[in-house]
Amino acid sequence: MINRIGERTRFHSLALVACALFLVAGLAIVDDYGVSPDIGDQHLVAINTLNYVRHGDPTLLRTHDRFYGAALELPLLLLTERVLGLKDPRHVHLARHVLTHLWFLIGGFCCYLLARRLSGDRLVALLVMLLFLLSPRLYAHSFFNSKDAAFASAFVMALLFASRAFDKDSVGAYRWCGAAAGLLVNLRIMGVVLFAVVLAFRLWAWFRAGGGAARRRAAATLGAFALWGSIVLFISLPYLWEDPIGRLAEMVAASADHPVVVYQLFRGQAFSSAALPWDYVLRWFAISQPPVTLLLGLLGMGALGLAARGAFRRNADAGPGAAWGAAELRFGVLLATCFALPLVAFALLRPNTLYGWRHFYFLHGPFCLLATFALMGLRQLRARGLQRRWLGGIACALAAAGLGVVIVQMAQIHPNQHLYFNFLVDRKTPERLRERYKMDYWDMMLRQGYEHILRQAPASTINMRPRGWVSPPGLVNYNVQILPAAARNRFTHDSKLALDFYLETTAINLPPEVPKAFFPPVLHQFKVYNNTMLTVATPDLSRVDPAVADEYRDLHRAATAGAPVARGGRYEVHRRGARLVWVKEACKPGGLMPPYWLKLYPVDAHLLRHTRPDRDYIEIPAFGVRLDGKCLGAARLPDSGLARVRLGQRGRWEAEVPL
Repeated sequence: MINRIGERTRFHSLALVACALFLVAGLAIVDDYGVSPDIGDQHLVAINTLNYVRHGDPTLLRTHDRFYGAALELPLLLLTERVLGLKDPRHVHLARHVLTHLWFLIGGFCCYLLARRLSGDRLVALLVMLLFLLSPRLYAHSFFNSKDAAFASAFVMALLFASRAFDKDSVGAYRWCGAAAGLLVNLRIMGVVLFAVVLAFRLWAWFRAGGGAARRRAAATLGAFALWGSIVLFISLPYLWEDPIGRLAEMVAASADHPVVVYQLFRGQAFSSAALPWDYVLRWFAISQPPVTLLLGLLGMGALGLAARGAFRRNADAGPGAAWGAAELRFGVLLATCFALPLVAFALLRPNTLYGWRHFYFLHGPFCLLATFALMGLRQLRARGLQRRWLGGIACALAAAGLGVVIVQMAQIHPNQHLYFNFLVDRKTPERLRERYKMDYWDMMLRQGYEHILRQAPASTINMRPRGWVSPPGLVNYNVQILPAAARNRFTHDSKLALDFYLETTAINLPPEVPKAFFPPVLHQFKVYNNTMLTVATPDLSRVDPAVADEYRDLHRAATAGAPVARGGRYEVHRRGARLVWVKEACKPGGLMPPYWLKLYPVDAHLLRHTRPDRDYIEIPAFGVRLDGKCLGAARLPDSGLARVRLGQRGRWEAEVPL
């Protein structure tokens, strides 16, 4: 049986000390992370839910986020803005970072409790907890992602209630398990995975119970789980109140048909998020988890399989149902099912999935807990005699060393652990990763760019083109909101003023044949794994060395010596070797503010493999500089393979150049 180790009375000092150290470290670095662009939607989920409950405001019923419950967002709103009374955006964001990270640490401690219940070994449980907490991607997301990372922690918490129910097999325990599963579905509809698996286990127990008291007991636990799960879900999710069955079905259908379709770079090719390869989630999971986690998790699945085979062989005479008498085996199968079932469902159904495996972060907890079975086997080697004692010790020491390597790697790429990749992909070749995989899809590194710009212009107002998800008027991006008030108030985006800096994510999906040279003078580039993730440049040549400014004047003179190859609107377009050069005379101070773009139309379709599948062109941003009263821009073109190029703004293309 699962070890009854007195969870309520025993003080798990070692695990608590480890969690305390993680909390201290988190508090020290919490101000290094940016803000997710989804924060606005998450905030509205809480506000709309609160207004619907208190005032009957129907706004909740019309928003695209109506399917997301507020079981976590509402407490975050009430704690930060009502209880603590925080008003400054920076303080609100930092408080949310701290609280969501604390939620993540609680999930880690629940991993410890689960592994302790399974193994009865404090060292094994501690290693499993560290496997959970030292996932670089989830660790970074635990600060700024109150959706996916928070759900991953909640999934582990619900598993703890499930293990307790499996152990006690009482109506009361299954009530709590059902309540936890109901809240899990509130947080994300994917919580139905755990709900359905536990329900299936109880149905199987009822089916094989035979008759009499055992059957009545199985029916009572089944009913308690289903009833309390449904009640808690209904109460905690106001969207269901008017039509529980219909709207729950609508939520399930919406989870497989997300209204937002994006195009994602995967293995060097662009895919629609609604038409991803069958192995998309599995491959992302494999390449973005630490090797020690992958190894122990896979070994744990193998050890569980061997344990199941042994149990069925030992109980062959009593029938296959007798093997389920071991609660740790039943719970192990539950973990394996919760891990494998979503992967199989994705491979068969191909639902619309956004950005890597972040919608499947909840798989991380069950996978780490499966490693318990591997670590238990390694520890048992120490108990099988002196001649084998050293084997288990070395194996556990190697596991701990592997976690130490992960800590070093996390420190090396801090605060960009959300971009972690393991050795299964090429991390050494320059710019290789960003040519094959979508990297900083939420533009989380923008905060680092804003802070760099503040250091470049320490005593002036900074005018910048609106970038990414624009927050309320007066601010450029949510990542500006987390800066101190004096710093963020220096940023403006006035289209009548001269532009001071460009801040662009350069992980643009472009074929290798299209040169990625950044035209304006580059002031700084942020790189992760030798891949350029963010570029700070300037259109103001007074900020650069005079020799660099002269190079731009030389380009202008050489390019405009001949007749333009095209005219459009206010532009003249010239061809200078491999460069396409455009000039706008009488360039006003705000002439570079709009987001100009180039559309490249390839002759050869293979050039399109990195761009959106529904397009016959490659779209790239077009940047310029101010030069002696003119706006000057240029872009390098491929040596061949283009039919034409269009220049202008989205919705208003001003010049077309045949090639």
